[in-house]
Amino acid sequence: MKKNKSAKFLVAFFVIILLFWIFIPIYWVVKTAFSPEEEVWSMGLPRNPTLANFRDIFVGSSGSMAEVTGAMLSISPTIITPLINTLLVAAGAVALTMVVSSIAAYNLARFQYRGKRIVSSYILFAYVFPPFILMVPITIIMNRLGLYDSLFGLTLAHLAYTVPFAIYMLRGYFMGIPQELEEAAMVDGCSRFQSFLRITLPLAAPGLVAVAIFSLVLSWGDAVFATVLINTQDKYTLPIHIGFFLWGGEIVDPGRLAATALVAGLIPAFLYIGIQRFVRMGLVAGAVKG
Repeated sequence: MKKNKSAKFLVAFFVIILLFWIFIPIYWVVKTAFSPEEEVWSMGLPRNPTLANFRDIFVGSSGSMAEVTGAMLSISPTIITPLINTLLVAAGAVALTMVVSSIAAYNLARFQYRGKRIVSSYILFAYVFPPFILMVPITIIMNRLGLYDSLFGLTLAHLAYTVPFAIYMLRGYFMGIPQELEEAAMVDGCSRFQSFLRITLPLAAPGLVAVAIFSLVLSWGDAVFATVLINTQDKYTLPIHIGFFLWGGEIVDPGRLAATALVAGLIPAFLYIGIQRFVRMGLVAGAVKG
C-alpha cells in the first residue's frame, strides 16, 4: 500500500514539474507580448497591458525607428510578408506530401513485388540523419534545378521532412481498409486508380488529416532548410524573420519578438485544436495496422 502511494506521489510530483517546465516559457512569451517596453523584464503580470506590440508587427514600417531600452533602434519589417511566405510554403508542402505519400503508401499496402520489404523497412531511415547533413546535397540539387532562393525550392526541400513518416502512417491506414471494397468498385467498372480516388481515399480521410497536420507543423516551424536555401529578405519565412528580428540579427526588442512568436505559434495550434479528433483517429489507425 505504501509503495502504491509512493509511486503515485512520484508520478504526481514529476507531472507537476513537467507542467511547470512547459508553462513557464509559454507564460513568459504571452506576458512579454502584452507588456509595454518598461515592463518587459519584470517578473509579474504587466500592470499596464498593451496591444502595441501586435499593432507594430502588423502595421510598422520597415526601417522606422523606435526607442527601446533607452536607445533608438531600427524596427524590423512587419510579419505580413513572412507570414504569407510561410503559408505558401506550408500549403505547398502539405499538398505535395498528400499526393506523393498517398500514392507511395497505396503501392506498399496493395502490391507485391521484389524488394518491397526492404523499401517498407527503410522508409523512416531518413530520420536517422540530422537535417543539416542533407544541406549540401539539397543545396546542390536546388542550384542545378534553378530553385535556390525560391519558395518552391524550399517547399520541395520540406518533403524530406514530411514524406517518409506520411508514407509509413498512410500505409498502415490503407492496410486497414478491406480490399474487397476496391474490388467491388472495379467490378462495377472503375479502374484501379478510380477505386483509389473514390473508395480508398475517402475512407482514409482521418489518416490524411493527420498527415496534413504533421506536414504543416514541420514545414511551418522549419528554420534549418529555410536559413540555408533562402537569401532574399522578401522570401523570408517566419522562423527566419523571428531569428533576424531586427537588422543585423540582434534581438533587442523582446515585446515585438514575443508578439511575433505568439502569432506564429497560435495559427497551427488553433488549426490542430479544430481538427484534433481526426488527427487522433488517423494516428491510432495508422499505428495499429502499420
